Parts: sequence; C-alpha cells; structure tokens
Amino acid sequence: NLFQKVLFFLIFLLGNSSDFKIINSPNIRLILQTLVVIFFISSSNLNLENTKIVFLDFLLRNLYFNLIFCSFCIIILVNGSNFIDGLNGLVSGYYIIVLFTLSKIGLTYEIVNENFLHLLIFVLTLTFILNLFNRIYLGDSGSYLIGFFIGTLLISVYSKNSYLSPFYIILLIWYPCFENLFSIIRKIYLKKSPTLADNNHFHQLNFFYIKKKSFLKKFNPNNVSSLIIIIFNLITFIIGSNDPNNTKLQITLVSFNIILYLIIYSKLLKFRYKY
Repeated sequence: NLFQKVLFFLIFLLGNSSDFKIINSPNIRLILQTLVVIFFISSSNLNLENTKIVFLDFLLRNLYFNLIFCSFCIIILVNGSNFIDGLNGLVSGYYIIVLFTLSKIGLTYEIVNENFLHLLIFVLTLTFILNLFNRIYLGDSGSYLIGFFIGTLLISVYSKNSYLSPFYIILLIWYPCFENLFSIIRKIYLKKSPTLADNNHFHQLNFFYIKKKSFLKKFNPNNVSSLIIIIFNLITFIIGSNDPNNTKLQITLVSFNIILYLIIYSKLLKFRYKY
C-alpha cells in the first residue's frame, strides 16, 4: 500500500542522508531505521509464528516480542548490507543470487509480482556490471533499500511456506548478517564502540590479501574479492536449495560457513598485520 511505499522511500532517504553527510551519527540513523522498520512491520502484519525452535516460538506468541524480533532481524540485515558494500559488486551480486535462488524454486509466488522480481534482478545485474567497472555505486541509500526489501521479502516467504527450514532463510542471508554481528562482537571484545568504523571486516581483509599476492596482481583485487565471496555463497545456496526443508542440512551449511569464515578471518588478519 501507499504507506509501505512511503516507508521504503524513507529508508532510501535515510541512506541518502548518510551518503551526503546530512546525518553523520550512526546512532541517530539506527534509531530512525528502527522506527521505519517497526512502522513497516506493524502496518503490513509481518510476523513469525513457527520457527521450529520451541523456546523461540513460545516467545514469539507475544506480539511485542514478535515485533521486536522481526525488527531486529531486518535491521541487522540492512546494516549488514551496508557493511559489505565496501567492495565493487558485492551487495548487488549477493542479492542477485538470493533473488534468483528464491525465484528458481518458486518461493516468491503470490508474494511479489514476478515481472517486478525479474525487473529487479535485471536492474541489480546491470548495477553489478557497472559497479565492477566503477561506473555506478549503490551507496548507503542503495544498500539500505535492497537490504530492507530482502529482509521483508524473506519474512513473507517463510510465513507463506511453513514447510521450509528456518535455517534455509538464515543460509540465504548469513553472510551480511554475520559480518555485522561479528563486527559488533569483535569491537565490544576489544572495548571499542560498535559504531566505530575500521578496516578489519572480512571482505576488506580478503581484498588486502588479494592485493598483496603477486600472482593475483594482474587482476582487479576489488572485483576478485567480491566474486570469490559471491561464488562461494552461490555454491552453498545451490546445495541448500536441493532440500530447503531439511533442517539438518541447512544447519550444517550455516555452521560450515561460519566456521570457515572465522578460520579464514583469523588467517587474513594475521596476514594483514605482517605487511
């Protein structure tokens, strides 16, 4: 409806205010994001009823907890999308494979117009290609908007397809969400502000490693870094999509991805501080 479209536009404007240094405080942006997300969820009746996790399902019976939990998930994804926007094509490329995967196995049927979905994939593909050649950038406005759309779409997908494993949905968004959560935990552990910017995110360390390796210098390290992350996730999406209602498979894939992330992250961090 019109009100929801206005809220999407507000998320875009909020990202735009960051791009143009109008709202510089990340805390203020987070508060405004939270308000927009809460209004959207309330107005669209988005909710999670059955996650197949007993204690969580019990808590989700409470409407206020349900609202807070759904809002938290979307906000983590929105900011995680912004986190990984440091490499050319990473955000657009990642969400192309998410949308393509959902469309391929028919999970978006009756939730979003197929023509709109195909148009969105086309626009993201065009953006991805142009971004690789430094011709166009998503910026905070673009990453906020696509993260917000994907978050609300996935909640709707899961609500309409109760046979799905909730960990399949987690698999589709694990990377941007985990980048964000891991960064927050890491900074708190180091007694730094979670909103303090640094260059020790996984995708940045990956870029630094490729840039320093002589046998990769003939390639664009920015683009190569993005493609490695996108291709890896595409492979796990393909495996997970073969049986999206198999919780054991989805937990295995998510766990494997997180463990591999942590192992590679520690090695990349050590490599960075050698040079």
